Amino acid sequence: MFRQSSGYHQLAFMLLAMLVGVWIISQLSLQSPILKRLDYLSEIKPNETLQSIQNALAQYKSQKEEKKDSFQGQREVGNKLNRFFQYLDTLKERGGSYHIAYFGDSQIEGDLLTQGLRARLQKKFGGNGIGWMPITSIVAGFRVTINHGFNELWNVTDFLSYHKKQPFPVGPTGQVFGGNPGARCNYAAKSYPFQKAQLIAHPKSFGKIHFTFDQKEKTLDWPDTLNPAFVYDLNSEPFKKMTLNVEEGQPKLYGINFEKGDGIYVDNFGFRGNSGNSLSLLNVDMMQAVDSVIKTPLVIVHYGLNVIGHGVEDYRNYEITMGRSIEHIKKCFPNSDILLIGMTDKAYKENGKWDTDPTVLHLLRSQENIAAKHGVAYFSLFEAMGGPGSMRSWVQDSIPKLANNDFTHMTHKGSDYLAQYIYQYLQDSYAYYLDTKK
Repeated sequence: MFRQSSGYHQLAFMLLAMLVGVWIISQLSLQSPILKRLDYLSEIKPNETLQSIQNALAQYKSQKEEKKDSFQGQREVGNKLNRFFQYLDTLKERGGSYHIAYFGDSQIEGDLLTQGLRARLQKKFGGNGIGWMPITSIVAGFRVTINHGFNELWNVTDFLSYHKKQPFPVGPTGQVFGGNPGARCNYAAKSYPFQKAQLIAHPKSFGKIHFTFDQKEKTLDWPDTLNPAFVYDLNSEPFKKMTLNVEEGQPKLYGINFEKGDGIYVDNFGFRGNSGNSLSLLNVDMMQAVDSVIKTPLVIVHYGLNVIGHGVEDYRNYEITMGRSIEHIKKCFPNSDILLIGMTDKAYKENGKWDTDPTVLHLLRSQENIAAKHGVAYFSLFEAMGGPGSMRSWVQDSIPKLANNDFTHMTHKGSDYLAQYIYQYLQDSYAYYLDTKK
């Protein structure tokens, strides 16, 4: 009997000790930033993150219903692309080559997306070539539209290391390539030969550069003292392989422009980790000088992946800084139209399920605001993909997969779908432009 009573006392004492311990920990959690306050009702309380998603989606759908009549199925109806369409309208009559400068982040690196857009536009409007190529690239082996190689004797300054006091500005790829004696790069067409090659380099740098076009050789003393300029015509005969070797000096190069025939060329200016604010580092005088030779009637600006932060709802500061970049682009390309691309869907995992990150919807609203405030065209890839939940579907429901397992970046196949969406937007907008001309 005594032993049984003693057992009860011990059990009661243990329970009392546990309750005191829980009380002490909960009190400490109120004072300590290290200990998280315990919430024993968390499993039956409403999920605040889930509620945030539902609220954001409801607001997004409500706004889209209000805009339904003016949205016109994602085509430009406000004359913001008319200068570009005028070039398309007269291309067959007057000929010439015209470029689209496509600025973006890792979503387009390695010619993702841009290769599909380029192929479709060239099939419709002519042209056969890759356009602007950098001297070196961290994704050269990933790119399937051209063979590109180089050695390690290049000094590369990029958006991350550049400051405006340096004498040689970065170019549209976000880089300037300093050549040392022995520095080399080479290119080879994958299918049809190129016919035209242009060197883009700074006319205040100096060096001797040797070129090989298949079996034909050429040596250039840079700059051309008779006509110092940023762009120099290297070759006008068909070739499939080109090699560049720096023999003397330290010329500052920006790239090679490859073309074949009149038509449209899409230049891939992808820079990993870029939010778009770095565009304000482009040198206006240089870009205008290049644009006067390599004519660029359309600039596409596509960012977002490096802007969003999970849980962030206020992007007013980004609207200001990106707005400055848009205005700076207008100065760099004074005769060009600008198309701002609304970002793709991006998913995150909550309670074991993947769904659209609410911050995507907040950023999309800011991107629309930027386009409206600065008078540029706007196209939403988020909507084209299918809207909320589309990234989850592109990863989990598509065979083959259209997006990678990070629920952020596209596969090659998925990128081609994005290219088709942008192409169709441009075609529908161009058709509207032609109809209104009648």
